[in-house]
Amino acid sequence: MTTRTVDIDHSPTAPAEIEPTPRARMTIACALAGTLLATLDTTVVNVALHSVTERFGTIDKVQWIVTGYLLALVATMPLAGWLAARIGAGRAYIGAIALFGTGSALCAISPSLELLVASRALSGAAAGIIIPLATVMVARDVSREQFARVQALNGSIQLIGPLLGPTVGGLLIDAGGWPAVFWLNVPVCAAIACAGAFIAGPKPTGHPRPLDVLGLLTGATATVCAVSAISALSQNDSLRWVRVLALALISALALTLFVLRENRTEHPLLDLGLMRHRIFARASVNVFLLGFLLYAPMVVIPLYFSAARGESSVTTGLLLSTAGLGVVISGILCPRLMRRWGAGRTMILGIVATFLATVPLVTLSDDTSYPLLCGLLVVRGAGIGLAVVAVMTKAYQSSPADSIADAAAQLNLLQRIGGALAAAVVSFVLAHAATEHGGLVSGAFAQTSWWLVGAAAVTLVPALALARAEVRTAA
Repeated sequence: MTTRTVDIDHSPTAPAEIEPTPRARMTIACALAGTLLATLDTTVVNVALHSVTERFGTIDKVQWIVTGYLLALVATMPLAGWLAARIGAGRAYIGAIALFGTGSALCAISPSLELLVASRALSGAAAGIIIPLATVMVARDVSREQFARVQALNGSIQLIGPLLGPTVGGLLIDAGGWPAVFWLNVPVCAAIACAGAFIAGPKPTGHPRPLDVLGLLTGATATVCAVSAISALSQNDSLRWVRVLALALISALALTLFVLRENRTEHPLLDLGLMRHRIFARASVNVFLLGFLLYAPMVVIPLYFSAARGESSVTTGLLLSTAGLGVVISGILCPRLMRRWGAGRTMILGIVATFLATVPLVTLSDDTSYPLLCGLLVVRGAGIGLAVVAVMTKAYQSSPADSIADAAAQLNLLQRIGGALAAAVVSFVLAHAATEHGGLVSGAFAQTSWWLVGAAAVTLVPALALARAEVRTAA
């Protein structure tokens, strides 16, 4: 297999730089900014759907603005490793940023819903490359010790972005209408592109690795159909289960072909051999389940504030953003706790904190104290932050140096598929609870919250397995 350009020293005696170099600082800043844009856009548009619907059509058609972004994002993620090896991680990142900015500008000036959806898909395709390549660039330019700290910050931003999306979107719509949601990205993308000369890095040497076209097609089909099948679960019509079954079968077939192809070809699109590493395999299971734990409350809690308590989009977003404080706290504590306890035990601590902060949600009522809810959100944010950042960082550290791009693509795909499953399942449960309680009232949200408690409890099992494997590996 062709040697990749990504480099990170995993040796136990690797010296740690006290301060990152000026180029490393620029790389970190651009990587974090791009990650924030890509993750912010997963939810920032949600509050604009009503305004877009008033101009372009019914909500079922406008919903493709969100769905198209997500599907394009998961379809292009596997390309990150090939692009890093072909033209260099920095150059590929800058190109993806330029594409993201172009897609955002086209969204803002779209005269029709069709062009708006297509432009959002273009932005989503760019975001699918931006997110994993941000990790690759950081790994390229910083030492192992710095990588753990920066990845903790990068992971925190990936968690904060979706939380801040509704607030930022609501404020922008109040100030400049729904196009302002998309114009926000353009100057930031331009600033990152201007820094391209500093973060591009050297061009890869040697014979370029050919693109595994069959692997790309089967992998994209598998992920897109899987996410579509999961999303179809929340649709309430007579053909729902037919669509779910058909999409699931296509996804399973495409996944089988993808695995066979990647294990037999000389130049695979993704290095599936990473799953033979005990730590990485266990971390991957945890990442998938933590995707459920992360995204499921994003369905229940915002709807509780808006539907059961009658709050506006901006107020709901501001209340949700308190969880970001907990994520920031976890980003500060996580590297220290990992050095002292290891990733597995740090993740267990985060899951326990999340579980304890989720249990009170089963008592939601029409007069539940907002300070109490905000406090719970802070603790949940800290717990989720500790768990997700710890397991992602450990997965990267356990990966071979030339497979960071593949690891980033695989882990981010697993997290988003877990998140899509969470949104579909919780939406399905909430719909049934609303039927039993006569609408989206507090009782329906309290009943659905039991599923959040159960999800937190289930994630403890693979976390214990990771901690045990970590101890064995150290021994």
